[in-house]
Amino acid sequence: MNGPAPGSPWDILALEPTGDQLAIRRAYARRLKVTNPEDDPDGFQALRQAYEEALLLARRQTPDEELAAAKPPQPKAAEKKAEPEATEKTAQPEPEPSAEPPPQTDLDAAVAHHVALCNHLGGLLSAPGAAPEPADPAALKDALAAVLASPALAHIDVQNRTEDWLARLLLSTAPRSDALVIPAIAHFRWDETKAGLQTPLLAAVRKRGRDLAFLDKLRDRSHAYATAYRLLQAPPARFSPRLRLTVPDLSKDVRGLIALIRHDYPSLQANFDADVLAAWDRYLGEEPVAAPLAWLLVTAPLFLLAYVGLHIGLPTATLAQWPTGFLLAGPLLAASGLAYRLGVQMPARWLRQRWARDAGPAARLGWAPFSLALIPLSLALPPSIGIPVTAAAATLALWWAGLFQRTYANDTNSQAVRILLANSIPLVFWLFWIGPLLPPAPMPAFTVAVTGALLATSIGGGLLSRWWYAEIGPARRRRGLRLLQVAAFAALGVLSIADSTAELLPWAVAAVTLVQILERVPSLALPAKLAKMRYYVLWGLGVVLRVAHTGTMTVDTRDVLQIGGLMLLASVLTMTIHQLRPVRAA
Repeated sequence: MNGPAPGSPWDILALEPTGDQLAIRRAYARRLKVTNPEDDPDGFQALRQAYEEALLLARRQTPDEELAAAKPPQPKAAEKKAEPEATEKTAQPEPEPSAEPPPQTDLDAAVAHHVALCNHLGGLLSAPGAAPEPADPAALKDALAAVLASPALAHIDVQNRTEDWLARLLLSTAPRSDALVIPAIAHFRWDETKAGLQTPLLAAVRKRGRDLAFLDKLRDRSHAYATAYRLLQAPPARFSPRLRLTVPDLSKDVRGLIALIRHDYPSLQANFDADVLAAWDRYLGEEPVAAPLAWLLVTAPLFLLAYVGLHIGLPTATLAQWPTGFLLAGPLLAASGLAYRLGVQMPARWLRQRWARDAGPAARLGWAPFSLALIPLSLALPPSIGIPVTAAAATLALWWAGLFQRTYANDTNSQAVRILLANSIPLVFWLFWIGPLLPPAPMPAFTVAVTGALLATSIGGGLLSRWWYAEIGPARRRRGLRLLQVAAFAALGVLSIADSTAELLPWAVAAVTLVQILERVPSLALPAKLAKMRYYVLWGLGVVLRVAHTGTMTVDTRDVLQIGGLMLLASVLTMTIHQLRPVRAA
C-alpha cells in the first residue's frame, strides 16, 4: 500500500489510508491532544476537515473482492435465449439481508438513540414546575446510566459533545442534578488526573462535586457546623431562647457557615432557599445580642436582688465578713456589654450602611495618626484636664479603629494583630521599669494615651498592613523607612540629652515610644527567622539588664532608661537597614 500523499487527510492524521473508522477516530483523538484550537485555530480547522474527509473516504471504500462476491453471476446470452420460459417461470429469490448494516446506518441509528436518551434525562431534570429536589433520584440515576452506556459514546465527537452538554445540564439544573454529579465525574474522569486537559466548564463541574462533598460532611452531626446547617433550613426565630441563649453562640456559627459557603463553596447557595438566606442575612445584619451577654442581662437582676436582699437582711458586722461585692460583677459586666452594644456596635452598623464602605484612606486610617498624636498631647495638657481629654480621645480612636476593622473584616489579618501585640511587650516592660523616673503629674494621662495608641494600632493592624504593603508603592515605602531612621536617630539624641536635663525626660520617653509604635507594621516584612532572632536578642539583653539592676545592683534605673531605650531604637534601625539594603544593592 502506498503511503499517504503530503497534505492529504491521512498525512494530517498521521495514519495510513484505511477503511477502519475506529482507527481514524483514535488518530483524530491523538492529534487533538496536541492541537489547541485557541493557540492554532487554522491547524485545528485543518485537523477537523481531515478527520471528516477520512471518515467519508472510509465509508465509501469497498474492496474489489467484496464487490465481486456481492454481484450475482450473469447468464450468457445464448442460455438466456434457450430457456426463456424456464427463466420466467423460475421464482426469483428474495435478496438476503446483509449480515451487517452499512456503517453509516449503524452510526445514525446509534446517534438517534443516544439523542433520545439525552432528551429523556434532560426532561427529568428540566421538567417545568419541578420541585427543587428530585422526587425520584433512582430514576435520574437510571437515565444517566442509560446515557453513559450508549454505544454512540464510542465515537470521539459524540463523546465530546455529550460531555459538554452533560456538564452544562448538571450546572444549570442544580440542585436537582446533585445525585448525578459524582457518577458523571467518575465516568468521564473529570478529576485531578485529567485536570490539565479540562475546559472551564468541566472544571466547574469538578468544583461542584467538591462542594457537594462538603455538603455531605455538613449533614453529619459530628461536624462543627452541623447545627448551623440545620438552622439554615428555616428562617430564624427572632425570639427563640435556643438561638439567643445557647453557648457557644449559634448565631456566630450560622454567620461563619454562610461566609464559608459564599467564599469557598459558592455553588452550594443553590442548595439553600434564597428567602431563608435573605432572612438570616437580615437577622445577622442587626447583630443580635450574643449568648454570653444575653445570659448576663437575664441573670443581672437576680444578682442585684441577692445583693440588695443581703444588705437589707444582714447586719453591717456580718456583711463585712461576706464578699458581697462579687455579686455586682455580673451586673457590671452586663452594663459594660450593653454600653458596648449601644455605643459601638449599633453606631458602627449605622455608619457602615451609609458611608464606611466607600470611605477613603483618610477615614479608614485617620485613627492611626490621631492615636499617636495623643502621646505628646498627654504631656502638654495640664494634669487637671489631661486625663479626661486623653481618655475620651483614646476611646474615640479605639472606636474609630474598631469600626473600620469590622467594616473591612476581610482585610484584617489576625496573625498580624498577634504579632503587633507581641512586639509591644518589650516597650511596655521598659515603660513600667522606668516609671519611677517620670514626673507623677502627667503620667496617668500619658499611660492612657500609650495604651490607646498600642490597642488602636493593633486592632486596626490588618488595615495598616494592607495600606503599607498594597496601597502605596515601593518608592513611598522606602521614603517612609528612611524617615523612620531619621526619627530613631532624633529620639536617640533627645534620650541622650535627657540624661542631664530632667525636663526633657518625658519627651524622650514619648519619642522612643512613638518610634517603636511606628516600626511595628513595617517590621512584619522581616523574614521569620530574622524577626525571631531580633525578638529573642532584645529579650535576652533585657534579662541581662534586669539581673544587673536587681541582682548585682550595678545598674540603676537611669541606666535602664538609657540602655533600654538604646536597645529599642537599635532594633528599629536594624529593621530599616535590612529592608533598605536589597534595594540599594539592586
